[in-house]
Amino acid sequence: MEFISEDDARNFYNAYAKQTGFSIRVNSYYRSKKDNLIISREFCCSKEGFRRDKHSRKTDSGDDTKRRRARPITREGCKALMTVRKRENGKWYVAKLEKNHNHELVTPAMRHFLRSYKEEDDPKKSLNGTIGSMGVGLNASVNVSPEEYNSFGKLGFAAQNNVNFVRRGRLSNFGVDAQSLLAFVKVMQTSDPAFYYAIQVDDEDRLSSVFWVDTRSRIAYNCFSDVISFDTTYQVNQYKMPFAPFIGVNHHRQSVLFGCALLADETESTFIWLFTTWLEAMSGCQPGLIMTDYDSAISRAVESVFPKSRHRYCKRHILSKMPKEIGHVFSSLPKTFQVEFEKCINNSETPEEFESAWQLLLDKCSLRGNEWLQSLYNDRKLWVSTYARDTFFAGMYSIQPSKSVSSLFDGYVNAGTTLQDLAEQYERALDGRYEKEVRAEFETFYTKPVLKTPLPMEKQAAEVYTRKLFLVFQDEIYESLLLAVKSSLDDGLSKTFEVARFDEEHKVFRVGLNIADQIASCSCKMFEFEGILCRHRLFLINGLILLKQQVWSAKFRKRVRESVTHEEGLAPSIRPRLVP
Repeated sequence: MEFISEDDARNFYNAYAKQTGFSIRVNSYYRSKKDNLIISREFCCSKEGFRRDKHSRKTDSGDDTKRRRARPITREGCKALMTVRKRENGKWYVAKLEKNHNHELVTPAMRHFLRSYKEEDDPKKSLNGTIGSMGVGLNASVNVSPEEYNSFGKLGFAAQNNVNFVRRGRLSNFGVDAQSLLAFVKVMQTSDPAFYYAIQVDDEDRLSSVFWVDTRSRIAYNCFSDVISFDTTYQVNQYKMPFAPFIGVNHHRQSVLFGCALLADETESTFIWLFTTWLEAMSGCQPGLIMTDYDSAISRAVESVFPKSRHRYCKRHILSKMPKEIGHVFSSLPKTFQVEFEKCINNSETPEEFESAWQLLLDKCSLRGNEWLQSLYNDRKLWVSTYARDTFFAGMYSIQPSKSVSSLFDGYVNAGTTLQDLAEQYERALDGRYEKEVRAEFETFYTKPVLKTPLPMEKQAAEVYTRKLFLVFQDEIYESLLLAVKSSLDDGLSKTFEVARFDEEHKVFRVGLNIADQIASCSCKMFEFEGILCRHRLFLINGLILLKQQVWSAKFRKRVRESVTHEEGLAPSIRPRLVP
């Protein structure tokens, strides 16, 4: 093969790299001894060679206020390359071509993150034309990969009969807004083979509530159904309709949508209709845990529709109600009270500690007898973390309230959003989230983290976990080096150790080890709560060569999606639970 110029050769190899799934860079060259002109050029995979030791050995700064992680490793010694040489007639030919790579190639969805990649096509062009002609926003389209399309049958979804009308009628209560919303869901169903929507109408056949969920969200639920959050705090348009999304957490600890609804009201009957409809869309598979607003109507509906699911209240929603329920305290001690309140519910390691801190808080702020706080106390097992440490939250509890998972629609949906605008804003929010997930996938598969220790378990975790979860695990490993044993007990069948940090000897955690199977447990219950081994367990077992498979949470593995979408005949009702 010949090229007119060196640039033509580079463009050819770059185009080949884009198609194949890797990035290139210009490597070595040779010059003519006669005229010093370049007569040979090597183009290589960007993963050629290795990072120099002075970079790979960098660790986090000891200054916690300026701590920065070392950049991920991208070079892996790949030998793929193309060498071109210049003929006497001025043309260039391929002198050497090595096609084999020693690493995974990037999927089409990730290729635009490659350094040498430039976006050239517009995959939405034809679909946007169809949607635009129906009066729906240009961004009201769906992105579904071929792999996802091929998985519909395996997941038990049908491409038809995904519309559920409670009654047939005029659907005219909201005029043009309603027609725009209906146009949106109808176009989505046309372009998305497993798009599901349901419409509820009142006794006069007027639009009452609407629910919809696209294919991507239904597939995501099959992977991450352990924990969901149901939020009704958004309100849109002049009708003040609650916009209620179902949100979960993926293996990168990012928010992922499982469907959403516009509700006519917030009554128990409406919530029962919505939950029943949502459950039907998800093939009847109930979530492991559902987090909701602190609301009696929602609670009764959850109990009715999700009898097999654990129910917990959203801490963020409870905190947001405080100015209204105990306004006199907030007006006099706004920051002080909230800080003390959050310490009480977040820092209590045991129920006894919480009980003591709660009583002190009531006395300090003269709040005994407050009915709202008394109701919170009565329901304490449904929202205070110390009572839920044995429940798997997938990290969702820990990112509230300052960074709520419900922030998926922040900046896109508000009280001024019309139903006509909602469709476009909905798609923009989802496109943004999907892009973040693909970026996280790219960083997980295309780069490697810098290890902090020579411990085999750290290397093993880097190979198993997604990047986000590995960094959480890495911090626990690092902190385990600061622990010491204060006391121990051995009864022949098990060993119990009391461990604490060198500088926090008063804060003791009890770690147990079953001698027969070498499986450890800890009083902090971080593994049960978040799916990640805690520093206390790691301190105890860091002498093992490799950790047993039981300690790696399936939810946070790199290939968790493949285990669901690529398994033949797997239906949502019989798939394995992704719990620690």
